[in-house]
Amino acid sequence: MKLPSGRIYLDFNATTPLAGPVAQALECAQRELFGNASSLYREGRDSMAALLTARERVAALVGCEPGEVIFTGSATEADHLAVASALHGAGPGRKRVLLSAIEHPAVFDQWEAVERSGFRVDEIPVTAQGVLDLVRFEAQMGEDVALVSVMAAHNESGVLQPLEDVGHLCRRYGTLFHTDAVQALGKVPSPWRTARPHYLAVAAHKLYGPKGIGALAARHGAPLVPLLVGGGQEGGRRSSTEAVPLAVAFGAACDLAGEALAQGGRLAQLRDDMEHRLRKDHGAVVHGGAAPRLPNTSFFSLPGFSGPALVLALDEAGVAVSTGSACHSGGTSGPRVLKAMDVDQGLMGSVLRVSLGRESERQDTETLLSLLPAILNRLKGGPEA
Repeated sequence: MKLPSGRIYLDFNATTPLAGPVAQALECAQRELFGNASSLYREGRDSMAALLTARERVAALVGCEPGEVIFTGSATEADHLAVASALHGAGPGRKRVLLSAIEHPAVFDQWEAVERSGFRVDEIPVTAQGVLDLVRFEAQMGEDVALVSVMAAHNESGVLQPLEDVGHLCRRYGTLFHTDAVQALGKVPSPWRTARPHYLAVAAHKLYGPKGIGALAARHGAPLVPLLVGGGQEGGRRSSTEAVPLAVAFGAACDLAGEALAQGGRLAQLRDDMEHRLRKDHGAVVHGGAAPRLPNTSFFSLPGFSGPALVLALDEAGVAVSTGSACHSGGTSGPRVLKAMDVDQGLMGSVLRVSLGRESERQDTETLLSLLPAILNRLKGGPEA
């Protein structure tokens, strides 16, 4: 995507710009829907009606019922609400939690708190391609497992996880199942009806919507214990004055996301062509390249080069890419997902993530590819072309 500044933006997995119709919906709602949705007078009723419509739109993209959608301040909050609710509702004898080794920090970093509350947490390993190891997972499962959390698509590698198999095994053991679908929703079909998770988290800002709002889809009958109390909003499931304009914009973004799902093939072709050139011309190693992936995501190493140095050099040249998730801590040890995939340590420091968006065009990836030779030559200490 070429920004008005002329820069090329290739980090859509980090966040997306507001889509035009979403910005218009947000501006209109901020101006006209100022009433408190809990108030009984007309302004309040108008806000509540808009909130209900927004809930229906989010539910349509997820594939759930509107009453199963709980608006939150972020997907991180949604993940925390899901985990806390599942553990609070765990039956007698269920004292284990299984998390995939590649979970987002919003889930993975709850590990210590979960163990302090009396549960044992175990990692589910992944294969060298970053896919959940189903054989190992089945061996770990049992009737003492309270919760399984497996993200739908990894935010760095883009690798899709076998959620239908996970859901089937969870149902066999009567185990609650949570998935963080933040990166997947809007890029691939929702797993709500196929994998049948009890909890699914989503964020508006990954869908060309605003920051500051997310949602948890909580299946009817799944335990739900509010983290925030004191007002009874969201059907008593999340107290706080409803952010109606943000919800309206979220709903508009979900409408557009549903329409844009058909673009996956075009983006996958752009990505594959770019990766072919990167391998051929620069010896790139694509991580998870043999696994099912999000159509927009490429996660690769350029051996012998520093990933952060490449990001800064490309930034100076007017192209925005990343070394991985903005939610992971920096450092030279490499992304945790690569450690879980048992990637050679020498490749971890040279990793880049390129993630395409709906407006991305071939010229964007061509610009990146055309800049690389001179940048790599300069970083090697040679003369620039």
